[in-house]
Amino acid sequence: MKNLQAWQPSKIYFKRGKIRVNPQGVAASSFYITLEMLQILQSCQTYLGGHLVDLGCGNVPFYLWYKDYVQQVTCVDWPSTLHRQRHIDIFADLNQALPLGSDSANCVLLTSVLEHIHNPHLLLREINRILTKDGYLILSVPFFYHLHEQPFDYYRYTPHGLKFLAQQSGFEIVKLHHYGSAFGVLIDISAKVVDVCLRSVFKVFPKPLAMIFRKGGDFCLIQLQRLLFCFFQQKLIVKLINRLNLSSRMALGYVLVATPVS
Repeated sequence: MKNLQAWQPSKIYFKRGKIRVNPQGVAASSFYITLEMLQILQSCQTYLGGHLVDLGCGNVPFYLWYKDYVQQVTCVDWPSTLHRQRHIDIFADLNQALPLGSDSANCVLLTSVLEHIHNPHLLLREINRILTKDGYLILSVPFFYHLHEQPFDYYRYTPHGLKFLAQQSGFEIVKLHHYGSAFGVLIDISAKVVDVCLRSVFKVFPKPLAMIFRKGGDFCLIQLQRLLFCFFQQKLIVKLINRLNLSSRMALGYVLVATPVS
């Protein structure tokens, strides 16, 4: 894996455990949804191991999460990715056959990528091909989420659609769980609205000053989302949200773990 060994771990601590995110790989306005997703991914660490392929790796935001559980990492992304390319090992069009050998990966990570694939059946079949028979696909998708990376934003998946798609591609479902709630949706939307407004305001300032204000704005936005995340993890709040049925059916997104059918 390119240029990752020099990264210094950035740790964020919460009462319910330690969550680590690389802030270089996460937009300030997407910090809350990333924490919600990672909380579910934390329970998937037992499926990590051996050779991990990070498909659509982008800025590799979850490297700090998986690096201690695997022996080898291969980062794959589009040549025309909107993210920085410094961590990419293999450039590939994920709508085509993957340039990886059969049975060559013990784990495939596909986070917030499937909605950008216009041929999801082909990609999942290709993932099935490169996975060992006892390997795992760990996949996450947003559900209530804004249009992003346009025009390459094609789908939003329900849990039923994910299950059907995975089974049709030769996978057995190991775990399928939602992340976030109706309140999380409101927080995420609000963070993105604030981010757009701040960037519009900063444009009127000279560039050096605008960059200082932007960093300050990003810092404040991240801290606010972190506080809200902590608040909505309180047992009483979680219990109330579940009782009102404002979680699984109004989720920010879903995480699926699947293994090739023997």
